[in-house]
Amino acid sequence: MSLRNKSFKYLLVIIPLFVFGGCSIWENFTTYFNLYYNTSTLFEDAEKEILSQKRDLFSTEPLVIPATARTSLTKVIEKSSKLLQFYSGSSYVNDALLMLGKSFYYQGNYLKSKKKFEEFLAAETDDEEEITEANLWLAKCAFELRDFNNALKLLEEVRAKAVGEAYDEIIKESYVQEIKYRLKENDLSKAIILANEFAEVYDDDVVRAKIYYELGNMYSKLDDDKNALIAYEKVFENEPDFDLEITATIKYANALRENKQSDKALEIFKDIRKKDKFRESYGEIDFQIGKTFVELGDYDRAYDQFKIVDTTYRNTAFASASNFEMAELYRTRFMNYDSAGYYYSKASTSTLPEDYKEKARNNNQLFTKYANLRKDINRLNRQLYYSQNPEVFKKDSSNYVADSLKLLTEFLERKEMQEIWGGVDTLLYPKNPKLKDSTFIKDSIFVRDSLVKIDSLIQIGLFNPQDSIGLRQKLIDSLKTKRLNDLKDPRNPDNILKNSKVSLDSVKFKRNPPQKLKISIDSAQTVLAKNSLELGNLFLAELNVQDSALVLYNNILEEYPSPVYYPNTLYALGSYYLTVNNKAKADSLFEIIYDKYKDRTIVNAAANKLNKPLINLGFDPAKDEYASAEDLMLEGSYDQSIIKFYSIYNNFPKSPVAPQALYTTGWILENDLFLLDSAAVVYDTLLAKYPSSQYVKQVSKKVTAYKQEKTKLAQMLKDSLAALNKKHVTDSTLIAGNTIQQEDEQGAEENSIVDDEIKINQKNGGKEPIEFVNQEDKLKPPIKKKLEPLWDPRKHFN
Repeated sequence: MSLRNKSFKYLLVIIPLFVFGGCSIWENFTTYFNLYYNTSTLFEDAEKEILSQKRDLFSTEPLVIPATARTSLTKVIEKSSKLLQFYSGSSYVNDALLMLGKSFYYQGNYLKSKKKFEEFLAAETDDEEEITEANLWLAKCAFELRDFNNALKLLEEVRAKAVGEAYDEIIKESYVQEIKYRLKENDLSKAIILANEFAEVYDDDVVRAKIYYELGNMYSKLDDDKNALIAYEKVFENEPDFDLEITATIKYANALRENKQSDKALEIFKDIRKKDKFRESYGEIDFQIGKTFVELGDYDRAYDQFKIVDTTYRNTAFASASNFEMAELYRTRFMNYDSAGYYYSKASTSTLPEDYKEKARNNNQLFTKYANLRKDINRLNRQLYYSQNPEVFKKDSSNYVADSLKLLTEFLERKEMQEIWGGVDTLLYPKNPKLKDSTFIKDSIFVRDSLVKIDSLIQIGLFNPQDSIGLRQKLIDSLKTKRLNDLKDPRNPDNILKNSKVSLDSVKFKRNPPQKLKISIDSAQTVLAKNSLELGNLFLAELNVQDSALVLYNNILEEYPSPVYYPNTLYALGSYYLTVNNKAKADSLFEIIYDKYKDRTIVNAAANKLNKPLINLGFDPAKDEYASAEDLMLEGSYDQSIIKFYSIYNNFPKSPVAPQALYTTGWILENDLFLLDSAAVVYDTLLAKYPSSQYVKQVSKKVTAYKQEKTKLAQMLKDSLAALNKKHVTDSTLIAGNTIQQEDEQGAEENSIVDDEIKINQKNGGKEPIEFVNQEDKLKPPIKKKLEPLWDPRKHFN
């Protein structure tokens, strides 16, 4: 009962008693006319506006409070508070508390709302229906305050009381509130049980039709198509309103299709498509007809139907859904992944029905990845082919240049024609409307000249006048033919002027010019192996196209045997054989991975497939080597230990032990073998290769001091050598002079001996050997004078 009508009835009783009553009756009378009536009117109008919004019965979306209703609620709160403050003795206090509680609830102030309902329950003791209603609102506040246990307990008590007393509105609200909560929690099973109870206890056929419609939707979400069909049928056994009848009919036909009754569903769709009352739903109906064609296996007609929806109902949710369905056809039936990717992209960037949004987004990401992988593989394959076949690259590059130059020539010709005919439009189409069209003038002159020529021929007897009958029409027809030909001629000025201006940037040169690899062939093959493996996994796991995956995996193993991706490809190939139920082949591949690739993370995936022990990937063989070298060091075998320590760095440079091994090598050289230069070299390698190692701090100062000392000694040596060179130049000049004089004297003496020998030979005719009376006169080697020794730098420093 509305507060206004209820108060009006009270007023009918108050007026007769006014004459006989006392002050309390007068107070009630003045309160009603001065304040309460206006307040209750404001509240009822605001509540009616809020509840009149078109919503599903069990909608979980929050209420949207219109601006006018929000303003009215603020006034209701002000007036009700005033009534409580100044008319606390009137009989309208409890009603004011109810209005305050509901107003605060609609405003979202649930704590204040709860407080007002509690105040009402403390004050009201007689009206059981109002008490039950206040408890219902307390339960609603508890739901909003997330006190779910108390809310559910209170709702159960309210529902039991309302059903027993036949409080219809309270029954409805109690079921609706709990079903909404169950739907928010995604507890569809409990929601369905409550909805079935609700339909049994509620007598309003209009509301029952809504309940069964919502039941059908809940069953559909659980893929319980049989019960969904029964629920939708029960909608029509009650009294659905106009809008519900339309939506329920479409849902019923959809349920028939899901229950493998596609022929009957198609008949219903075609039947309602002819009725005017379904005009607003033609887009959805046409879309559902397309889906029904898919279920019937008529994919071409389905595609045509979706295309009609996309073009006829552009920018609607069903047009977007049609794009998604066309993408599905291209993916699953026509096997055209490029077109599928295009339609998925188109669908994901437009307004979609709620149940399509996530699917469209995921598939768009999937096919975007597919397109990028395929593009990269094709590009790298092409560049790899050109890098491996330079002669083909030269030939294709020449052809590309020739084709591009041809396009450029065509562009320049078009541009030249535009420049030639520039401004002709002002001549052919003058702005002055009084000037006749130049084409008409030209054609008129042609007709006039032709007729004059014919008249001249008739006068001299060379033309029969009878032949001129219909000549004008023939000339006109000839002109029409000529005009049509002119319209088709690309060199016609009109055609050139209709074309937009052409710029050099708009010339579409031949795409994808030949290019060689910008990286090494080995690197390109590694990238190709990676991309091909990802694409194969995409085919196997996402697109469910095993044959394409097999081709890619085998191609990687044969063409791009990259050590990085080889074991992963073997595992992917094993997974393929598992999907085709060839477990023996799969296990053989997993065995290869388990035996040969124990240092890869993929090995444990293979171990799981084979039910074998997992491999400790943290095992470091360098640690065992380090322990062995350490034993040699402790035994005093320093020469052997440093060889072993240094081999750890060479063989396992990425091991965490490698910097420690280098440090230990340097330490032995420095402290045990006293080879400081060698130790410095090892420490310097440690600094260069492992700058973030903890051992760097311990050796960095030593290396720096060593390098500084080496630089200092090198400079000193350089200075000493410079001084030596300077002194050597002076001393060597004096020595060189003495040497030249001695050599001259020696040379003169040798020459005199040679001359004497020649004379003796000539005297004996050169036939007898030379004889010396005195053997001391024989030739003797010249005696060289002992020179002063050069300056010795070692003695100088000693």
